[in-house]
Amino acid sequence: MIRTSAFPRGEYWTGLVSALEDSLRLHRHQPGALTGLEEYLHRRTGGMIGSLLRLIRGAAIQAVLDGTEQIIRTALGSIGVDIASETADPGQRRRPQQQ
Repeated sequence: MIRTSAFPRGEYWTGLVSALEDSLRLHRHQPGALTGLEEYLHRRTGGMIGSLLRLIRGAAIQAVLDGTEQIIRTALGSIGVDIASETADPGQRRRPQQQ
């Protein structure tokens, strides 16, 4: 195992979120939507890159499955992340909605 630490919020975090957003291939996703949520994404993931990747990937898969083809904050709120991120900020905990 390799120990990692949280990615600090700032220029590099924004660049990471932007790069992830640029890699999305969703037909209705608005460019800049995730970059506009960078503070929320940092809070939700505790700054952990793996948690961010899981969150964005989960939201993208859900967007394809439900036909919305875009990622919005509401959709992100329905996606669970790892235990460390979920317990880092109890005010930001989100549980996946049951279908």
